Formats: sequence, structure tokens, C-alpha cells
Amino acid sequence: MSTEIRVGDLYMNLVDDEPTSGELATQRRVMETAEDRPDTESLPALADPAADHLDPDLRRRRADVDEKHRRVVEFLERHGYHAALLGRADSVSWFTSGGDLREHLGSEFASVQLFINHRCRAILADNVQSPRAFEEEVAGLGFHLKERPWHEPAGPLVESLCRGRKIASDLAGPGLSTETDRLRELRLSLSKLERQRLRELGRTLTLCVEATCRNFEPGETEADLAGHLCHRLLREGVTPVALSVAGDDRPARYRRPAFKSAPIRSRAVIRATGRRHGLCASVTRIVSLGPVDPKVREAHGIAAMVDATAIYFSRPGQPVAEVFRRLRRIYEKFGHPHEWTLAYQGSVVGYAPTEFPLLPDSPFVIRENLPLNWSPSVGPAQSEDTVVVDARGFEVVTEAQRWPKLEIMVKGFSLPRPGILER
Repeated sequence: MSTEIRVGDLYMNLVDDEPTSGELATQRRVMETAEDRPDTESLPALADPAADHLDPDLRRRRADVDEKHRRVVEFLERHGYHAALLGRADSVSWFTSGGDLREHLGSEFASVQLFINHRCRAILADNVQSPRAFEEEVAGLGFHLKERPWHEPAGPLVESLCRGRKIASDLAGPGLSTETDRLRELRLSLSKLERQRLRELGRTLTLCVEATCRNFEPGETEADLAGHLCHRLLREGVTPVALSVAGDDRPARYRRPAFKSAPIRSRAVIRATGRRHGLCASVTRIVSLGPVDPKVREAHGIAAMVDATAIYFSRPGQPVAEVFRRLRRIYEKFGHPHEWTLAYQGSVVGYAPTEFPLLPDSPFVIRENLPLNWSPSVGPAQSEDTVVVDARGFEVVTEAQRWPKLEIMVKGFSLPRPGILER
């Protein structure tokens, strides 16, 4: 399968010197990368701080924040706390319904803190961060502001709010009870708005990965492909959280490779995790330049069967350990009993790329509206999509688009998994 891209004039000669063939080749690659866009524009619109409170999008987001507030208040009452203080970037993004308030692109911590009790929710920020936070990230969402000058430490403001109270927090500090894990539990089940956002993110992420697989040239390096993919993701408002590009024989040696300067001659495995509105999704695709090596096709078929089995049995009320038991049986049945020990097999996802890993002896019980991804691998091949589990079964939010598929039967049910693209 291949895609023909028609590009107009690639170069306007604004100087007398003619470009070299190498310069033209570089310009052509950049333009072709830019030309292959998803079907519809998916970059989130800039927030309007003056939007009417009856604006439908703002009302949905406000209702989502109200639901988060309700969950936190229930947690406070259940465990005997007066208030909660949130400062991790993923926690703040969750509670603000997708606010982009990280200190920097890959930061673990937010640029603001949230103080939440039974009656109010407040943002603690310095005077540099507060204008953008209130105009672009939380306008109309019912937050109060506790502001300090940027050159004064944050400690006294936090201490004044927490003094004499029992405070649950995802941070460590004087007077705080660190409850990171139990607070994380509050966000594992997605709201209706979050499911729609993850669905849109998954489609965009998949289109970008698959477009990258279709449009690179033999001999380009793994780093080239990572650059093409980052370009596609960023222009659609998706932050690349993790990128793995491994060509030829490298995927068989390294199950979580980084991208290097190695040229791609025969095939590539691309894995990407993207974040938008704070939510994360992951997807893996394999592309072959020419006919697929029979050994790779066989390995991928087994990985796809393991993947399909794990997805099928991931249902509300099912212990992760039981799903893992079935997953291991497929590995054993097809002669690869130890493959699961060589690579991570999956994780619960959400406001972190890995909320926690899916482990063979995990006591965690799968719940409704839970996003997760199983990522089994066999030798050089891996099969992975992000799914959301619900009472009806599951939804694959990174479903393959213009891509070959394998039909896997599990208990008489057909479960399509992404195949290997031949170019």
C-alpha cells in the first residue's frame, strides 16, 4: 500500500544561486511531511476568556470540573481530611479538565497548585503564571485565585492555607499527608468528556503514526522518522511524550528502543505516546519496505493473538492477574512461553502515559471506563493499541485507519488487530 502525494512548487528562487540537488531533496522531504495531514483539523482552538457561561463547550468542561470536585470531596469525607493540595502536573491537568499548566514540556510538576475543600477550589500561583492560567486554561471554571509575587517563596502561602487542617496531597511537605496513589485512583475511570477527548486523541495519534510509516524514504534514519512524526503531532496539538523508532533488526534486540541515527533499509517498528488535554494514548505500527519477512509475519501474528486475547478478557470486574493468566497461555500455546518476561506487557493509561503497569500478580480489578493498553511482543514484532473498557466491552481509540488488519478470533468473536504495512 502506498500513498501518492502531489506537491506544488517546492521552491521559489529568491536569490541568483540555484539550489543543489541535496538542498532540493531536503526541501522535498520537509514539504511532503507537511503535506500529509489528517482528514480534518484537530488542533484545539484557543480558549476565549470572555466566553459566555452558556457556551456549550465551556458548560461541558465546567460540568467535568464539578464532577472532579465531587470525587475529591467524597475522598476527603471518606478519609477524614479537611482539604486536598494538588501540585503534580497530571493531577492538576485532571482536576482542571485538561488545563495545560506544566512547569515545562516534560515536567512532573505543575506551574500552579490547587487547593480544594468542600466549598471551593482555588489556584495558588505567582503573578507570572496567574494571567495565563486564568485566561487560557481555567476561565469560567469556578476557580478562586490565591496569588503571590513571583520573587516570594510559595511555602508561606501554602502553610497559611493548611495550618490547623488535615491536608491530603500528591506532594511531600510539612503538614501534608502524601496520598499520591489514592488520589490517582480518583481519575482512573474516565468521564464522558474525557472519553470523547481520548477518542479524538487516539484517532489523531494513529493518523500521524500511520502517515509517517507510509511516507518516509528507504535509507532515512530512525531519527528522521521521529522528526517527521513529531512534526505531525505538534501541529495537531499533540505533545510527543514517548517516541520509539527501530529499524531492521534492532526491535528484536531491544524491546523499548530509542531512535538513533541508524538508516532504515527493510522495516521499522514505530511506537508513540501522545498527550492532549492532559490525556495520553499509545500506539504501535510496523511497516515493511517490500515483502514481509516470513519470520516477522509469524512473530507478529502471535503478538496480535496475545493482544486480542488480552483485550477481549479485559472487562469490568475482571482481575488483571486473570487476564495475564490467559495472555501467558497464548504465549505458551504457540511456543514462546518466556516472551512475556522480556518486555512490558501493558499499562493503565490516562493523565500519565503509565498510571501503573499491568503485572502478572496484580490485585487490581478492571473497572468501567478504564483506559489501558496491552503491548505484547514476540521477537521483532509488537502489537499495541489503546482501548477503553466499559460494560458493553471495549472501544479501540487508536483503531487502524488506512492500514491492513488481521482478523483474530477469540471465543468466536472477531477482533481485528493492525497488520504489517507492505510498501
